[in-house]
Amino acid sequence: MDDLFRITVQFLHVFSGVLWIGGGLYTLFVQTPALLAAPPAARGPVLAQLAPRQVRYLLRVAEVTIATGVLNVFATGRAQQFGDPFAQRWTIVVGIGILLALALYGLTRGRIVPAVTRLLALGPKAAGGDAAAASEMTAIIAQLRRIGFAQIVFGVLIVLAMVTARLS
Repeated sequence: MDDLFRITVQFLHVFSGVLWIGGGLYTLFVQTPALLAAPPAARGPVLAQLAPRQVRYLLRVAEVTIATGVLNVFATGRAQQFGDPFAQRWTIVVGIGILLALALYGLTRGRIVPAVTRLLALGPKAAGGDAAAASEMTAIIAQLRRIGFAQIVFGVLIVLAMVTARLS
């Protein structure tokens, strides 16, 4: 039973991590360019349907990834190794991975959610011909793209940390 629990937790952790990082990549490289290529009149309604769902999805898979990652430390029986977190490479890289994952989650909650909320508020104004709203939307989209690339860097570092931990 313990092996089944450990394997299930590890699977859920890796699977949700792939969904989290992959969802960010998909948003950055597929959805955003497609949205920007759409006629301006169609962007608002599409954004209003897509953005809240995408944000909810990314937050939930991030939360599952983090929760199963912490649970994984206990499921593998290695929690006691954190008594001296700098004694072994495994605890160092897992600690770094946890901090990076929490930072990435904080970036999503603290920067992406407010930016998307603002985009949704500006959408109808921009569609109505408000040039200032359209200009602000452009700036927010550029900011979200920069944050998206930062997410990719965080994701790569997290994956490297987890691979290093797995091989430790």
